[in-house]
Amino acid sequence: FGGGTLDITVMRLGEGRPRVLATGGIPVAGDVFDQKLVRAKLPRHFGEGSLYGPRHKALTVPQWIYDSFADWQTIMQLQSADNKKILREIAATAQRRHQLEALLALVSSNYGLRMFDIVENAKRELSTKRGAEIDLEGPGFSVREFVTRGEFEGLIRGETRAIEHHLLETVTQSGLRPEQIDTVIRTGGSALIPAFHEMLGRHFGEAKVRSIDTFSSVTAGLGVIGHHVERGELELPAHTPADFAGLPPATGGRLQVKPVNLELLQRRIRLEEKGGEMAGKPGKLLVLLGRPSMGEQVRAEIAVVDYTTAEDVSALPEERALPPLESPVAAALAVDADAQLLLITSRYRFLLTSARQLADLREVGLDIENIHRLAAREAVVAMVDWSAAREMERLLLVTSTGYARAYPIEALRGAVEGPVPFQFDTPPPGVVVLGQGVSRGMEVVIVTAGGRGVRWPLAKIPLTGVQALNPGRDEAFDRVDAALAVAPGDEVVLALDDGYARRMRAGWVEEPTRANAKARALVARKSAAVGLAPAGPLALITDRRIVAADAGTLPLEESTKAFKLAKVADGESVTAVIRASTG
Repeated sequence: FGGGTLDITVMRLGEGRPRVLATGGIPVAGDVFDQKLVRAKLPRHFGEGSLYGPRHKALTVPQWIYDSFADWQTIMQLQSADNKKILREIAATAQRRHQLEALLALVSSNYGLRMFDIVENAKRELSTKRGAEIDLEGPGFSVREFVTRGEFEGLIRGETRAIEHHLLETVTQSGLRPEQIDTVIRTGGSALIPAFHEMLGRHFGEAKVRSIDTFSSVTAGLGVIGHHVERGELELPAHTPADFAGLPPATGGRLQVKPVNLELLQRRIRLEEKGGEMAGKPGKLLVLLGRPSMGEQVRAEIAVVDYTTAEDVSALPEERALPPLESPVAAALAVDADAQLLLITSRYRFLLTSARQLADLREVGLDIENIHRLAAREAVVAMVDWSAAREMERLLLVTSTGYARAYPIEALRGAVEGPVPFQFDTPPPGVVVLGQGVSRGMEVVIVTAGGRGVRWPLAKIPLTGVQALNPGRDEAFDRVDAALAVAPGDEVVLALDDGYARRMRAGWVEEPTRANAKARALVARKSAAVGLAPAGPLALITDRRIVAADAGTLPLEESTKAFKLAKVADGESVTAVIRASTG
């Protein structure tokens, strides 16, 4: 890597003069990776996605501004008088005026190139650590961002694949197979990116991959060229000090160095020394979402634990420890470590991340609130396996008030996967209890904390949504606490907080004849309903531990009787339930 390109050479050494067997390359290098980081992490702090102009004719801040902002070669164009005038006019009527003014301050203070230096340093840090900070400080703006190694590698996945293709293509052109290569030498700073080292080790073998003069190979090459010039074997134009006599004097000043966050630094060192609990682990991780705390500062804690799945519940450990959380677990989701995980907040913002990224953040003492700067009374309330949901027809949302709506995935996909977290302009009533990818042929079972439930075929839910049940009002309000979309005829398990549960066919739950109807009781037991899951091996999350149970052993009866699913101790409560099988 170097000079904005990746250059590949296959050479044969040791037989007289070195012989070049094949060459190749691709115009991808560190500056492209820096641009990817800037484009993904920083525009959200400078007004991207904000509306401006009259309320009845509001427009979104133009994307070309942030495309120019994310390229070190074009960010200077935003300093022109015409472009600064445009920025001032947009900022004057923007909803997030302070962010547009921060962008104008950054551009006007010639901070752009320094910003790219800071991002480049963060990128280098990711080669040896699992997370890095991006701190921008200047007159009129202050930005703190955090990026994990997994997040960065996800941003450059397309370039990584292209590099891998060109690398193997060049080896093929040399007439050799990868296993016939004796040594692979990496040069250039980007060669230290762990994703590339892993790729080289996978194709050529770890023992063959070496780093030689990673950052000094270019100057070493200049020395070789100088040697050839001295011996008269190469001619190059010469320059003297007189050629540079007319240049203006250099300017500078005292460096403004921010104090080091020693506590965070120590956490990172500990993380680096132990390698990270989730580092390199394949399979699924269990994401636990804590119940939002109450008070002036509402927050929901998120924890991630390793999760082994099995078709047979006997292959699961009977119980495992629950990671320390400040509040009981409200929801749990088992997902592939690097699958896209969609977090939905109480203000209907959609934050895209992954279980591994959440684990990385937690290990250095940060959480999703540090990255997305949630509002004072905003908290994450629901999670969706977006990698699976995005391939379905619709995204079903069921809220705590019993409202249900299925949004077409095609209309949501671009907004959810955009660089700025998507937010509903007109959110439905209540907070999200269920987010699930569905097809029109499925049906959803919705249950209140009091054990009353209804069943709605997805095909009968209008595009504008429906009040699926009547939860009552004031003191009689019966909050929706569980919902699940299944195929017609599937078996489901309704779990209660005392360890009892009812196994039933979804079709046994009454389908109401109209919207906002009173729901009938599904269980006679006076215990709170906490979750719905497909019948079979389950993991019950209590306020103390994670317990394995097999709901398939429960009687299948068309009655309101519940049976003991798992034994809980005095004072212990089940708070969430998920399916434990991979099928």
